[in-house]
Amino acid sequence: AGKRAEFVTMPKKPSLKIQGNVLIQPSGVDLTERVVSILEQARANVLRTVNSNMVIAYWLIGREIVAALQGGEVRAGYGDQLIVQLSTQLQATFGRGFSVTNLRYFRTFYTVYGDRVPEIRHIGGGELTQAENRHTQSGVWADLTQAVEQADSELGFSPNLGWSHYRVLMTVEQRNERLFYEIEAEKDGWDVKHRSEER
Repeated sequence: AGKRAEFVTMPKKPSLKIQGNVLIQPSGVDLTERVVSILEQARANVLRTVNSNMVIAYWLIGREIVAALQGGEVRAGYGDQLIVQLSTQLQATFGRGFSVTNLRYFRTFYTVYGDRVPEIRHIGGGELTQAENRHTQSGVWADLTQAVEQADSELGFSPNLGWSHYRVLMTVEQRNERLFYEIEAEKDGWDVKHRSEER
């Protein structure tokens, strides 16, 4: 007599931990949906990692520009000349993205965030609260308190905010206010347009 095939229900597979606290959680009914889900999440994680590294790179470029300007001759036009020359050389090597305007943004980025540590900070489990608690008076008060408490701390940069977010945040003059908006953007997943409309 032939053996009867038995189907075993596979237990739900746990999330895979990728790079610190970024999880890939397969979702979907059939195999194709689960594989597509894994690939989409992995691509999003790669994009987030690239964005985070570019934020650090731009901060470091800004630091180098500031150091070169402070160590250079103090004469009219020297800073502009230095940035134009650097822009020309970087565009010849890397192409777009290193215009004089962008290099000035990098310099401003370092000037505004010069007290930061050039690293992407780790967000521990439970640090980001659920959105339904965020817009209550106590939720906003907690974020204001956090901004004030962190004002004198050495901070890295958020893994959830890209260069475009920091470009908008640089326009906020007061440090505590800027940190508050950074916390809000990080916790609520604000896109750049949201913050621009807030102003």
